[in-house]
Amino acid sequence: MTRRLLTLLPAAWLALVTGALHAATGWQVDRERSRLVFVPVVDGGELTGRFERFDATVEYDPADLSQSRLVVDVDLGSAASGDAERDDALKGPDFFAIAQWPHALFEAVRFRAVGPGRFEAQGKLRLRDVTREVPVRFEFSSTDGATARLKGSARVRRLDFGVGQGDLRDTKWIADEVRVEFDLNLRRRP
Repeated sequence: MTRRLLTLLPAAWLALVTGALHAATGWQVDRERSRLVFVPVVDGGELTGRFERFDATVEYDPADLSQSRLVVDVDLGSAASGDAERDDALKGPDFFAIAQWPHALFEAVRFRAVGPGRFEAQGKLRLRDVTREVPVRFEFSSTDGATARLKGSARVRRLDFGVGQGDLRDTKWIADEVRVEFDLNLRRRP
């Protein structure tokens, strides 16, 4: 038994060291210089709103996508569209229902390259206690290895998540598809 344990130790040590060497780079979001916006079509025209409070965990290495991870936690109560009455409605039961579900969560662990510097993440979005697959397209760039930029977008069908109750389910005034755009400025974690 001791001999078998001694033969397994080098393999375990190698797996531990190899895993540490191939871990994706950890990035910290510079919240002051980053943005997360939503763009619905309302009454035939685009309306741009933003989430003022969100956090992101970014473990990303374009050279080793298998070790990458992106988690974004959005404070739905921070939705701001430039109109106080509309912002109150967004927080209410017909839209985000923040009294019951104050946060949305997006998590992706599957990534693939779709072109030079361009990638797609397959992730799951949980909003109003509904979870659905949502693909996200993005660009990742870093010129110095210490800072980076993650910029992209996704298309979310609001009705799949129950955003828009009662008369607001009708897509005559508010389209079902909402574009979500993000521009994250990142600093490499020590």
